[in-house]
Amino acid sequence: MGGEWREREIHPEIEPVNKLEKLESVLFEKSIEARFILDKGKVIKSNKHARRIFHCEEDDWEGFDPLSKKSGIFNFIPDEHSLLMSKLKKARITGRIIKICVLARRIDGSEFHCEIKIAQLEDNIEVLQVRDISERLFYDHEIRESEARFRVLSQFAMEGIVFLNNGIIQDSNEQFTVMFGHEKVPVGESILDFIDERDWQRLSARRNWGMRCELRGVTKQGRSIYLEATRSDGKEEGGEQILMVYDITDRKRTEFDLLQTKERFRMLVESSPIGLFLIVDGKIKYTNTGGLDLLNERVEDYIYDEVFIDLFNDEDKVIVSDDIEKVRNGERPPYREVIIRLRDGTPKEVGIRMTLSFHDRSPAIQITVTDLSTRIQLIREQMRATLAEESNVMLKEEIDKHKKTQRLLREAEEFNRSIIESSIDMIVAFDMTGALQQYNHAFSVEFGVEPGKEKTINFKQFIADKKASVEVWDALQQRSYYSGELEGKRMSGEVFSMFISVATMRDGYGHALGAMAVGRDITDMKLAEADLKASEERHRDILDNATDIIFVVDPIGHFTYANPSFYKKLGYSKKTLAKVKIMDVIKQFPSKNKQWIKALDNVQQEYVFIDAKGGEILVLGGGSAQYDDEGKVLGMRGIYLDITEMRKHEKEAKTQSAKLESIFDSTQNLIMFTLSNSDKITSFNNNFRRLMEDEFGKEVELGMSFISNISGLIDDESYQGQLRLFKNALKGRAKDFELPLKTELGVSKWYHIFLNPISTDDSSSEISCIAYDISERKEIDKAIRLALKEKEILLQEVHHRVKNNLQVISSLMSLQKSFVKDPTLIQVLDESQSRIATMSYIHESLYRHTDFSSISFSEYLQRLSTNLIHSYSTPDCEVILQTAFEDVFLTLDQAIPSGLIVNELVSNALKYAFEGMKTGTVLLRVAKIDGRIEIEVSDNGVGLPDGFDLNKQESLGLYLIQALTEQLDAELKIESIKEGRKGSSFLISFEAQNLN
Repeated sequence: MGGEWREREIHPEIEPVNKLEKLESVLFEKSIEARFILDKGKVIKSNKHARRIFHCEEDDWEGFDPLSKKSGIFNFIPDEHSLLMSKLKKARITGRIIKICVLARRIDGSEFHCEIKIAQLEDNIEVLQVRDISERLFYDHEIRESEARFRVLSQFAMEGIVFLNNGIIQDSNEQFTVMFGHEKVPVGESILDFIDERDWQRLSARRNWGMRCELRGVTKQGRSIYLEATRSDGKEEGGEQILMVYDITDRKRTEFDLLQTKERFRMLVESSPIGLFLIVDGKIKYTNTGGLDLLNERVEDYIYDEVFIDLFNDEDKVIVSDDIEKVRNGERPPYREVIIRLRDGTPKEVGIRMTLSFHDRSPAIQITVTDLSTRIQLIREQMRATLAEESNVMLKEEIDKHKKTQRLLREAEEFNRSIIESSIDMIVAFDMTGALQQYNHAFSVEFGVEPGKEKTINFKQFIADKKASVEVWDALQQRSYYSGELEGKRMSGEVFSMFISVATMRDGYGHALGAMAVGRDITDMKLAEADLKASEERHRDILDNATDIIFVVDPIGHFTYANPSFYKKLGYSKKTLAKVKIMDVIKQFPSKNKQWIKALDNVQQEYVFIDAKGGEILVLGGGSAQYDDEGKVLGMRGIYLDITEMRKHEKEAKTQSAKLESIFDSTQNLIMFTLSNSDKITSFNNNFRRLMEDEFGKEVELGMSFISNISGLIDDESYQGQLRLFKNALKGRAKDFELPLKTELGVSKWYHIFLNPISTDDSSSEISCIAYDISERKEIDKAIRLALKEKEILLQEVHHRVKNNLQVISSLMSLQKSFVKDPTLIQVLDESQSRIATMSYIHESLYRHTDFSSISFSEYLQRLSTNLIHSYSTPDCEVILQTAFEDVFLTLDQAIPSGLIVNELVSNALKYAFEGMKTGTVLLRVAKIDGRIEIEVSDNGVGLPDGFDLNKQESLGLYLIQALTEQLDAELKIESIKEGRKGSSFLISFEAQNLN
């Protein structure tokens, strides 16, 4: 076993220790599970992981009974210890391995779930293995809980959910079963038994998940239902699908009833004797039969798109036009009795009423028109009879009234004159040419008119803008009045703002006598109004664009104002807010009596607001009471900030921080720490602290310099300036590298370090550093590299010797030729030498390169073909070699037979293809197409002889071509003169072997 063992004199009872020396100490010490060697139930050896996981040193384990019920390392539940000891007793007899899951406890009292195995090595010698399975049990529990939540969610969903495979029901929730009238899930039935086949095809044609489609279904009882459905696509052909359906039968019935109601309303409108017109932009877009009858028209097209007010007399056009404008502004004009003109000019008295409506989804004005011709005629006849009887009585009364009126008029004139003179408003009268007739004292003072000069002054002089003056005069001519703001001009030339009202004065016969104007200087009012408006706009903009919730309530608690943020965050409308009090909005309202305003006044704290849907938002702020001049409470204003998301983010940040802190400190093998941009340690885990203290003898503190402390621990033999990468990482570039260090005892240690920049919102920057010990891996890599180097040298030597042996054989054949006189035998020896040279080239290529798995076949063929041309060339015929080589690599198993085939084909071409010719060309092509190797040898010579059959030839070379082609599992295609080409061609193709 690995590690030092104590002498028998110290522990004479440990007899079997020498027998454990055959075990692999490295495997035991580096095992990822905690392992103990027990002798008669007592620990005689523990590995590194056992000491780490139980927080104990090796000396503390020796002689310790880990399976003891009281003092052992396991926390047994009742009967668990007796069960374990029973199994262990049987296992010591049978030699079997026992396994059990229990709760383990560390020296510090902390516990974890584990799986233990006990195996028998020899008599009284056992191996106890402990594996931490806490994480696996945690994930198993989470998966079961997730599955249970999904099952509950599917059962309480309003939609029916069904799982399908190739159209067959695999599972469904209870809602789907109830929807189709089944008592249990219809597993194994086709979905077409529930849904119309054509509707299912329409749904299947929709490829995107979430696209809804209306379907028709049938229940088990035969009742038709309407469904709204969506489905998912299977992951592959025939994969599982999820179908979700929602019963919309009631909605479809409601839609049908609505259509019937709409049709009944249309029939009612069409059959009404009252004319109904729909007006859009002042033009007729629709009229019913009653409207056509009223206008004596037969076809609606005659009046479609006609201007509606053109149907009326000139006097009524203005009234109707004004009423239409009022309806557009949301007002409701009164009932009017007016006169319309038919197409033939005939007048007709009608009554009209207007209201807002819609036409083709656009705003329109609905006008109902009632024919009054008959009723008006009756009224006129009644009035004639009444007037004839009363005319005499009224005449006498009228004379008396006239006398009285004359007297009252004189008194009123005097009274009005006194009022006009004492008025602070400017009052002036002028004739129809503008010449002043009369004015009061305020007019004289305001415009600077001197007494006696008024006859030479025209009213138009007092209006600064000539265009405005024309506008006033036109209004008097057309409407007999004018009212509005304009610029006045004093006799001194000074311009000021005034509000003026001008009206035409007429005599008893309606003849214009002149006009009277009343005006007032509004300069100061305009300035004050501008300032007030600007101030209101600023405050309104602040309130409307504030993100805070701002509102005002009256003493009862009703909301009198709320800004847009209030409506947006709490989901109320102005209509719904009118029904709500502040007591309904603030959860746990501070006071239920009339003193609630004092309870909220000037109190800044957090509250919970209830929104329109019953949801809760967390706010921070307070209110301030409003009082009148007498100290009476008018209400309260409140300003609150929505801090729901802020508190949620704070909670998530705390949770995340706790999780990261737990991971940071509980990771067993990783060394973690962070550095500031000034090389100061800002955080580290326990592994980093233990490593620095135990291995390098350095105390670690926050704020200490990392690089200056680690620089003295560098292993100079393997150091390559890796510490500069820490500075590069602080510039925002992630790095990972291996760093050699020497421990306090001078032992070399390698660590793989990962550096990553940490992004923060402020200007500070840090890097996270994660490292782990790779010393053992480096030793293993070093051993593997040495072994590979030795293997390369050995293989090079093998291929070199094979090549030398082949050359020796070739040399022996050359020596043999010098003693042979038979030309046929000499030719056989030459051909054999060529074939040996072909194989020799391959071995030479292999020992000259470090890659022994493959060779460059193109490079090899170039040398082989050049050597063949040189060997077989004759002065009678000049042969030219053309090559078309792709960069192809072959394994040794395919390269040797391929090279021999090329050797035979090129040799035969050089010997037989160009008989009687002065020149010739041999083409050698190698390519890799779709994973297959193609080798073609062709020439432009005399071609193959008539009746050539490769299978019937007795030549050794052709036999080798056939045999090697079969060895490669290749296809051989031969073409010659009879196939319409010049010369001959041999094409070999086969699958390329994997080079890995």
